[in-house]
Amino acid sequence: MKYTRLSILFGAVLLMLGACAGGSSSNNTPTPVRVTFSGAGDLGIFDPSVTRDPFTGDLWMSYSSVETSIFYAPSVYWAVSIRLASSRDNGVTWQDEGLLADKAETTFGAMTIPEGNVTAGDTGIWQSETSSLIYDPMATPGEEWKLIWFQYMHANSTSYFASYSWIAMKTASTPAGLIAATAVKLFGGAGLAVDNDNTATPVFSPIGTTPVIQLNTGLSNVAAGATLTDLNLCVFAEPGLHAAASAVYLAIFCADASTIPTTGNITEYLEYFKCASPCDMTDATKWEYLGRLLTPTDAQAATGDDHFQAPSLVEKNGKTYLIVTPVDTTVGNRYNGCRVYEFTSVDSNLLVRRSGDLVEVKRTDGVSGTHNGACADHKDMRRGILFSEFDLAHLPDETFRIFQSNVRIR
Repeated sequence: MKYTRLSILFGAVLLMLGACAGGSSSNNTPTPVRVTFSGAGDLGIFDPSVTRDPFTGDLWMSYSSVETSIFYAPSVYWAVSIRLASSRDNGVTWQDEGLLADKAETTFGAMTIPEGNVTAGDTGIWQSETSSLIYDPMATPGEEWKLIWFQYMHANSTSYFASYSWIAMKTASTPAGLIAATAVKLFGGAGLAVDNDNTATPVFSPIGTTPVIQLNTGLSNVAAGATLTDLNLCVFAEPGLHAAASAVYLAIFCADASTIPTTGNITEYLEYFKCASPCDMTDATKWEYLGRLLTPTDAQAATGDDHFQAPSLVEKNGKTYLIVTPVDTTVGNRYNGCRVYEFTSVDSNLLVRRSGDLVEVKRTDGVSGTHNGACADHKDMRRGILFSEFDLAHLPDETFRIFQSNVRIR
């Protein structure tokens, strides 16, 4: 069975709807300001991730650059790359700095795949999106800057998230150095095809070799109260990194592979990991599974939506926060703004709750009737949380946009 529902779920830039409906907003919220700069794709920008250079004070942002595909009309589908931008005024203005991970539009060979076979001559795209950028002060010299992102194959109007997808990574000594750095397949998940490493026909993988770590089955370190078998059927996407002196932390979206092809109701979680400093992200023995952060039940109780996606981690005033996007499956799996929750401790998968319910620290929403969320923040950003918004009503102009919300975490 093809992943028709999952092709909407994975990644904020995958909403394949003719139009959006619904939406939510809060009264008396500050007026957002759109982020604009030259150099990005003709259909706009999405999925920001922000960190600061401790030596220059500049902010750096990785983001999804969306452009018209040679194979699809803009109202049907699009091509996505990862690009780099910088700001020298604490996020008020931004400048594009170059390409980090390109899309690859190609013609595939014949492949027999559980989700739906690919016929020789089918056209499609290797997409790069939903990135996370950090500066790791405790890293091995030359690897202080880390970029990870979600890469997957889209062919024959289907996105193959289990068979042909992974989390990719680049490291460098400077943010600009990431542009020319060599990409590696870092994490794989459940259902990965054995020929995913084939850079020639029929796959034309943009990165050779298999993932360094099979994240769903390749770890042995587990925190008290966590269960490694919770990861066994995870197909991973939308990673969010955070670097502290003691460790690098990862929050990541997991879709349960057993529910994808067999039912209409996919089960989605957010999972949480820790890599002790100095963190070699390619060493499975350095990673510890801290547990499941959020479940669909949490989302249904907290916001009335089906589940959470697009995790982002941010530290402010000595506290660590999780920013997530609730997803409303009653209106085409629409992103429904962003919610901020506080960790009880960055080393724990526990979030602050009251009588079992999540305590919302802050929220931000886009325009009612749009697909909006996929947020990012940094303690030094002057205009608060960044959020993404998608609206086909803007065609033929940029339908993917990033805004400064002017909403600040405590």
